[in-house]
Amino acid sequence: MVKVIKPKGESRNTPVKKEQKEMPQEAPARKERKTAPSDARSVSLEMLAKFYLGPMDLDMKVRQMTVNTGTEPPVWMAALEIMRDRVTKTEDPDLKLKMYQGMVDMLAQMGQKEDLRIIQEIIARVNLTAFKHLGFEKVEVECAKDACPACRKMSGKRLKIEDALSAMPLPCHDCATEREAVKGYCRCRYFAVF
Repeated sequence: MVKVIKPKGESRNTPVKKEQKEMPQEAPARKERKTAPSDARSVSLEMLAKFYLGPMDLDMKVRQMTVNTGTEPPVWMAALEIMRDRVTKTEDPDLKLKMYQGMVDMLAQMGQKEDLRIIQEIIARVNLTAFKHLGFEKVEVECAKDACPACRKMSGKRLKIEDALSAMPLPCHDCATEREAVKGYCRCRYFAVF
């Protein structure tokens, strides 16, 4: 039994005020929207959440990068650094590709075309290498439904995996597809051919 001690001068009949807790309101319905580069934190957190990472991971990486460089990096750059660290540590090729694709999508939303292209090339190389290890000798280029004219020229083109690895036709160098404020967001893919 708990004994309650009241301060002197209070009568026994003093009403006790109960704190009313505010009920949490339902979160507003999520709207599909094109994210502006100024909303880098929410874009970064959205990408990180797909891999069970959150705000604390992002804040810690920003602090770590700030200490290492002496200047605070953009939030999206810290998120990419987290993903780069994770990609190098994971052995699962499917998870690696998902991480790379998450990085590409985030870079497109941030308007970072140069970095986007580098990661798209990495994804293409990983796919080609995986096909080669599975015993395939050729791949075929498949384009998105709304592909630009330069990409459509390559649609259905068959290449030896060795040739594709040396020439790297994907991502298309002349791609004119504009998506998420980035021109040249090539979404063509290789598919293994028997």
